[in-house]
Amino acid sequence: MTDFVRIWYVSAQRLCNFRCTYCVSINDYAKSNKADWPEEDRERFNKIVAWIADRPFRIGIRLATLGEPFASRPFLGKAAWLTTRPNIDFVELLTNGSLLKRRLAQLDREGDVTKISLWATYHPTEISLSRFIDSVRFAQERYGCFAVVNGLLFPDNEDSVVELKRAAAEAGLRFNLDLGYDPLTPHGVLTRLDDMVPILRDQHEDGIARAIRLGAAAELLEVNVAAMRDLRGGLCSAGHDYFYIGIRGDVYRCSRYQALGKDRLGNVLDDGFELQLSDGRWTPCGAGFGCGNKEDFLNLRRLAAEGRPAAPSLGWIDRREPTAPEGTDASVMTAKTMSAAHQRTEGVH
Repeated sequence: MTDFVRIWYVSAQRLCNFRCTYCVSINDYAKSNKADWPEEDRERFNKIVAWIADRPFRIGIRLATLGEPFASRPFLGKAAWLTTRPNIDFVELLTNGSLLKRRLAQLDREGDVTKISLWATYHPTEISLSRFIDSVRFAQERYGCFAVVNGLLFPDNEDSVVELKRAAAEAGLRFNLDLGYDPLTPHGVLTRLDDMVPILRDQHEDGIARAIRLGAAAELLEVNVAAMRDLRGGLCSAGHDYFYIGIRGDVYRCSRYQALGKDRLGNVLDDGFELQLSDGRWTPCGAGFGCGNKEDFLNLRRLAAEGRPAAPSLGWIDRREPTAPEGTDASVMTAKTMSAAHQRTEGVH
């Protein structure tokens, strides 16, 4: 067994202070602007976190929520406790950034705040850019948190993305750009990435070129598209040095396997559960298609991290920019390459 494992655990914490129309926490897993979580969900969360802390290997964890983690003091208390465990290398929280100045002090008092990583996504309809950037920079400079400023690209927000990238650079913050997803796309339609990603619906190649031009990592975007289209024959380390835990404690090698109900490894809350990870690093993916979560597709062999400094994040890797021929725009070159790959896999289901 490997001595270091990354875990993506999605908890049932629901309270959020934002009302984003494109939020993916919907239906049975909807966030709430009024309530945090039922007692049953909170007790389950505490037990799952305790199980994670008791593993015999080193761990880096993305401790995800349905709502805003910094809106919940009980959640932060348990996250802080987790950072005090000797086998925990980092605890990554996904945040909207609005409450960092008010609540990071709790993590500092109750835990090791230097183990906290922040994936801070900007929501321009809910918070001003200046306040958002100032909060993330505060976390990075005051508490030493590993912080990433994240943008979501939709067809109508290019100006906002440009401003976000510029502000992040001026503040000395890492910048990432992801494709915005349509939360209403049912799982059964995931064979068509264009249905799930609004920026790709009308003009696929133009959408890819725009994303790269605005700051999306070409290498990651290419793998993102390929993983959604066709995973047949692809080798992946999920299930060896990475696994996914769902809200109720079910364990799968990745979230795509969970969505398909495929090869469940067990439940951490079951008496006598023993986690069995793959001995070999690389195994063929059995999902076929539809791998849309970065936490999952970053484990594909084509993105193997040999030679790259390991980051305390399940979403960030060092960038390797494509080398374009002299006089050629790299974003155009990469978009054409990806368009050709898209045409080769079109119709794969």
